[in-house]
Formats: sequence, structure tokens, C-alpha cells
Amino acid sequence: MYQTRLIIYALVLFLLAGCAGKRVIPDDPPRPDLQHRAAQAWDRGEHIHAQDMYTRLLDKFELEKEKEVQAWKRLAISAGKNRDYRTCLQSLQNWARLDPAAENTWQWHHYHSLAIRNLESEQHYVRYLDRLIWDEDVFFDIRLNAARKLTEHHLDSRRYQEAAQTLTNIYGLAFTDEQRAGLEKFGARLFLNMELQELRDAASFLDHEKKLFFPYNLFWWAYHNQRLQEDTDRWQSIRPVLQEIARESQLVDRRALTEDLDRWEKKLGKPSPEIALLLPLSHQYSNVGWKVMRGAGLAHWDLLTSGTEVRVNTINTNNPGWLDELKQMDNVSLAGGPLSRQDWDSIREAGLHEEMVFLTFLPSMEKEGSQGWRFFPSARDQVRSLLQFSTKGMNIRNYAVLYPEEDFGRAYAETFWEEARGKDVQVKGMMSYPTDDHAGWNRIVSSLLGTSASTSRYLSPDPGFDAVFIPDTLGRAQGLVPRFFYFNAEHLVFLGPMLWYQGYEPETLEQQFFTLALSTGAWDSHSRLEPAMELITGLRDTLQGEADFWVALGYDFVRFASRLGDMPLPGDNEKVNRILSHNRFNSWSMAPISWDSYGKASQDLFVFQMDSHQLQPADPESLQWMIESRKQRRAMWLERIRGQQRQEQEP
Repeated sequence: MYQTRLIIYALVLFLLAGCAGKRVIPDDPPRPDLQHRAAQAWDRGEHIHAQDMYTRLLDKFELEKEKEVQAWKRLAISAGKNRDYRTCLQSLQNWARLDPAAENTWQWHHYHSLAIRNLESEQHYVRYLDRLIWDEDVFFDIRLNAARKLTEHHLDSRRYQEAAQTLTNIYGLAFTDEQRAGLEKFGARLFLNMELQELRDAASFLDHEKKLFFPYNLFWWAYHNQRLQEDTDRWQSIRPVLQEIARESQLVDRRALTEDLDRWEKKLGKPSPEIALLLPLSHQYSNVGWKVMRGAGLAHWDLLTSGTEVRVNTINTNNPGWLDELKQMDNVSLAGGPLSRQDWDSIREAGLHEEMVFLTFLPSMEKEGSQGWRFFPSARDQVRSLLQFSTKGMNIRNYAVLYPEEDFGRAYAETFWEEARGKDVQVKGMMSYPTDDHAGWNRIVSSLLGTSASTSRYLSPDPGFDAVFIPDTLGRAQGLVPRFFYFNAEHLVFLGPMLWYQGYEPETLEQQFFTLALSTGAWDSHSRLEPAMELITGLRDTLQGEADFWVALGYDFVRFASRLGDMPLPGDNEKVNRILSHNRFNSWSMAPISWDSYGKASQDLFVFQMDSHQLQPADPESLQWMIESRKQRRAMWLERIRGQQRQEQEP
């Protein structure tokens, strides 16, 4: 019996000794029980237990690579959350060793940076994140997250300038508007969550002059918002600053700011903007002035019925003393008009252009963007629209210019030359003509076409261009265009300024000569855009007749001006230019106007062809078909004439 017991004990000891070491059988699965318990702890967010379980699992068992990568990853994160940064760092290194793609994730860099901060120093932590931000080989979402973390760290450490600079850097490095918009949302949340006292502390370090640039605009917005929440009696002094930031900030998306400002204005009130409108309402050009007035009146009524308070003060510029009347309007910071260059000169002589912003109804002006601004199509707008349509829509590359020997004609010809050169097309011929010597026009047209006196007009060579720009009145153009047909050049496209659009009367036009004629205009009666339809319907419902360009001009000006609110003094022209160039008005009934950062206006005009009944939006396909038809007919005609000549020359 005793011997039997000894044998049993010996067997037990032998078995225990065999199990003391780690058994490694390559084909055996990892221990399911421990693995399951580790995963459960992880899923429940019990990171202390998860760290313990994954440590034991990795220590006792060999795992499949995928499972081992997951285990090291979860061990690193759990250790990081448990502030066991040594284990965290070692686990991150093992995770990256098995899966190099780990370093392409922000999660890996986040815990790696935390380990560096706690095991080395804060300085090493800041350098690590800063290197990530500037590393072009790192995925941009990692760089974005590094910038966010570094910004938060600087704010927590009350290093406000460094926080702003970090956001400035990453904003400048962003590739897309979507990335920049995301940074704007992050910055807004960051600053709006700060207490007023902390914002006050930061305000002493951050430049108020940069309030229109990211991220300073978002900081100052949050700062003034918090001050307003503390004391709404500050509204009168704070509102102009909020208004300036909301409408002028250089941000991808300012909607949150404008919506916030709207909420404040609904709660605390908004002063009604006052606008002056300078129009000739008697004597010369009064018919034009009343058209503008009609559109302005309809816009004013629409604004009032929709709850937008605005005052429109109209001054008749044909009345004596109208300048004195304008001087007395102390609350007006924005004026529309005048229509006359002489009136504009009078405004400048009186120095009124230094007291309020003028959006003039003039095609050109000296010192545009500094002493005055334009709300009217220019010669360059007309030429640019014609060239863009004919080059892109009709693939015309070669042009000629035939201009009157007047300042107007010379200016337009020069503008056409400059715009054509910028679009990489060629002006193959340029000639002028005397406006009062009609008898000499045939000779000039013949010379432009390259037809010599000895050549039959039926056999004139191809002129080398496909379109002719004639910057003159439609009346003179009606005397010039038929002369091209006389020389068998009926396939040419004739381009005219807005004067053609304004002077078009189908009953007086010889249609056969103007089928391929194009002109520009700022109003399209065929438009189906909602603002244009509202203007047309509003006029008809109030029995005020039909809409045209002048009516649309007044309509759009009042609605546009009401959105601008109070304007700064013209002396601060850079601020005025920012307001105009950053405006988000997109409810044009006429062709839309935009301003560049220098305050120069440009209007994307419509292009029309001269239909036998009315002006129609130009259709490039039908025009090209007509041109080809005429070219083929011309070729057949020339071939027939040459055939007849050959027969006559035969013996």
C-alpha cells in the first residue's frame, strides 16, 4: 500500500513538472477563455481589467498575427487610459512592429505623444506634435488632430499666442475648403466653451487688428459674445464689431456667425439702415430715373412686407440744391447713383464722397475702389462677356475690330485688344472709320477684308477672321454691316456693345444683315431665375408695366444695399472693399455683380442675338449651324463663278 502511494505521488509530481512551463503547440488555438474575458473587459470599457487580461494573454500564449496585433493595440490603449505609460509605450512599439500601418493612425500617435509627455517632458510632447503638423509624409487627418491637441494644450497652459499660431499654421497647410471649414468649427467650439475671464486674459495677448483672420475672428467673436451675454446693455457698442466679423471675416463658412448675429438682432433689435438714391426725376433722363425708382420702390415694399426695416431716401439730381439735401442726411452711409458723370464730379468737388460710400450707376470712374464704387456694367464687362461666349461657345479664335474715330470707340477697341490677348485669341485686323464720312466706309470695309480694288467683290479672299467687333451705336452699325455682305462676307459674326442691346428695335432692323449679330445686356426678360420672376410678377400685379434693365437696377440695388447695413467711411476703403468682395448676396434679378479685393466691380452679362421679333439669349449651336451653312453657300457660289470664268477663258 505504501509503495502504491509512492508511485501515485511520483506520477503526480511528474505531471506537475511537465505543466510548469509554457506549452507551445503551433496548431493549438489561443486560450479561448482568457481571450473572451479580455474582449469583454475591453467592450465594457473596464481598462484596468482589460490591461491585466491582455498582459496575461500575450505573456502565456502565442497568437495568430491578427489576434496578436489586436491584443497589443488594446493593451497599449488600456495602459494609456490607466496612465501606465511605460507599458503603453512598449505596447505601441510592438503594435507598430507587427503592423506598420498603425503609425498611419491618429490613435497610435495620440497615445505615443501622451507616453512621451509623461515619460520624458512637456517640451518633448510639444515638439512631437509640432513635427507631426509640418510632416508632409503624414496623412493630413493626423496632422489636423495633432494641431487640435497642441492648440488645446497651449490654451490649457495659457499660451494663447502659441495656440492661435498653431491654428494659423494648420489652416494655411489645409488642402481643401472642407478641411478649413472643419478647423473653423473646431476653433469656434474651442473659444465659445471658454469662460469670460479666460477670454479676457487671452484678449490681452491676441491682436484685435487681426479680428477678420482665422482664428482671431473666432476668438474675438466668442469674446464679444460672452461680454454681451454678461451685459446686454453693451449691444450698441458691440453690434458693429460682431457685424464686421460676421460679414467680412476670411472664413470658408460664415453662416454660423451671421445666424448668431441674426439671433442677437431679433432679441436686442437692429437699427434700420438708411439708403440714399440719387436719380434724375425731372427734365433730362427723367424717364430712366423713374424706371430705376420703380424697381427700387418695389424692392422697398417687398423688404418691408417681409419684416426688413430699411429707409430709402430719394433725391432728384435735376433739382437745384440737391447736394445740400444730400449733405443733411447724417444717418446715410451708402448711396446709389448718380447716373450722370457731371453729378458725380459735383459730389467729389463737394467732398461728399469722403462722407458716405457711393455705388454709382456709371460704366467707369477714376479711382474706383478708393473714392467710389461701381454698380453698373463697364466696357470691359461687355467685351469680356462677348469674348467668353464666342470663344468658349462658338470656338472663334480670330477677330477684327472696326471702331469709330471717337474717344468711345478707341477706348472700346483698346479694351477688346487687351481682353483678347488675355484669352489667347488673335485680333487679325483693326481699323477705324470717320463717323461722318459714310462714302468712305466701303473702302475701309474692303481694306479690312483684304479685298483689293482690282478684285471682284464676289471673289474676295477669306479675311482670316470669323468675327468683327464694332463698338458703336446700332444706328451706325446698320450702315456698316451691309457693306460686309456687299463683299460676300456674310458668314462673319458681328459683335456689338450694350448700345446695340439698348437701341434694338426689330421693326427698324434689316434682319438679314443681323442674324449673326450678338450684343450684351444686364437684363434678360426670358430669365426663369426666381428674383427676376418676382420682379416681373410684382410689376404686373401692381400695374407698373414691364421690367427692363433700369427697373432691375433699382430693384437689385435696394435689396443689395439693405443687406450691407451701415458702411464704414470711404476713407477706410480697404474695409469697404472687404465688405463688397465678401458679400454673399445671391438674389440678383439682373446679371450678377461681384467685386474683387481692390473694390473693382465686374458684371457677368448676358449675350443676346438679334431675333426678328425680340432679343433672344444667344444659342451657340444654332449660330454655328448658320455660320457653316453660309460658308458652304459662299464656297458653292465662288466655285460657280470661277467655273464660269474658266469657261469664258477657254478658246
